[in-house]
Amino acid sequence: MSDATPSAPVRLDAPLPAALVGSGHGWLTRYRAWPVFSPPWVRARLRTLGTLLLLGLLLVGLSMPPNPPDGLPWGSLVQLAVQLFVPLVAGPWLGSWVRRQAWPAAREWLGLMGAVAAVVLAVLAYHQWAADPVKQRLAEATGQVDELGQRKRIVLAMGVSIGRPEEPQPSLVPPPGPLPPQVRLMNTLSSLAISFTLAGGFALWGWRREQAGLAALAQAQALQQAQAARREAEMRLSVLAAQVEPHFLFNTLAGVRGAIASDPPRAAEMVDRLVDYLRAAIPRLRADGGAQATLGSQLEIVRAFLGLMAARMPRLRFEIDAPAELLAAPCPPLMLISLAENAVKHGVEPKIGPVTIRVQARRGDDGLLQLTVADNGAGFGASSGGSGLGLANIRERLQQMYQGRASLALKALPEGGVAATLSLPME
Repeated sequence: MSDATPSAPVRLDAPLPAALVGSGHGWLTRYRAWPVFSPPWVRARLRTLGTLLLLGLLLVGLSMPPNPPDGLPWGSLVQLAVQLFVPLVAGPWLGSWVRRQAWPAAREWLGLMGAVAAVVLAVLAYHQWAADPVKQRLAEATGQVDELGQRKRIVLAMGVSIGRPEEPQPSLVPPPGPLPPQVRLMNTLSSLAISFTLAGGFALWGWRREQAGLAALAQAQALQQAQAARREAEMRLSVLAAQVEPHFLFNTLAGVRGAIASDPPRAAEMVDRLVDYLRAAIPRLRADGGAQATLGSQLEIVRAFLGLMAARMPRLRFEIDAPAELLAAPCPPLMLISLAENAVKHGVEPKIGPVTIRVQARRGDDGLLQLTVADNGAGFGASSGGSGLGLANIRERLQQMYQGRASLALKALPEGGVAATLSLPME
């Protein structure tokens, strides 16, 4: 993780997805349903562990004699409270502050480790330098000092001593003087382990698992959304294919019927062009679906379509210019023919007199495949038909397929007419 990488998006005031943490958490593990070190996680964890610790202290208190000869071990009780409740409260609280800053993932991870480490070191510093002065003051306040003013050693301990009746039982009170190095080391290690656990040390690994799990869930959801978008695009494509076939068929048959009596040769040419179009278009309309087609296959459909339109409207001329090395390039199905149909409908039909449609394919300077359908027809605003849904659908499909790496641009030509250019990645 780099410092520029944001942490996985997660709401700190909402439970984690059940797919990540499961469901049916009991009282002891209910806090795990929330993001690690989030305010609800901190509160729920404090309620759970705080209750358990208080019950443990209550059991310790009940196990003590009701009236100990030297009084209650207040110094040990204070030291135990500091050891247990300071890291339990301070560690998660500092971690919650770090998470609320919404730092990048790497910085947040360092901040959480720093928060836990700061609490652990603070508890160790208290034991090292402040515990004995606090115990001395409490001993002086409660009269638990000897004739020299030194506090009496009162040890808070629980255990069972097993031995023969005649054997002397070991004393729990340490001898005067400093503790042996081995004992001090064991005390320090125990304090480290307890403070690290209560301050949320093991939750640091939970944070790592949470980030990885959220990233995996986001990736799975993005994949599901992409698959749903693709299925929707395939469905729209199938509907478009079902609409295209009868549209051309009915209009062409009507043109053939009108030309039979007045111009039989043109009627025969229209029938031949219709056959060419059906042979080129129908198999690909049914087979391409949402799959990637090639530029060559789409140009065959456009050539057959424009040939059919030219047979119906003799004033129409068309040109197709595509280098052979580009014919195998991928091209989304039905986009080119939609642009050609737009050129006929909005450029050729409204204009009186000859019109030319040029279809050109080339590789741009930016490495993109540029497909242009240009006409010198009526231009923008001349046709009142259509709602622009065809072009909107093309842009939507480009966004779904290429995620911003493809575009459709329309441009008015100086000599009249419109040029529509598709820019597609060469993949």
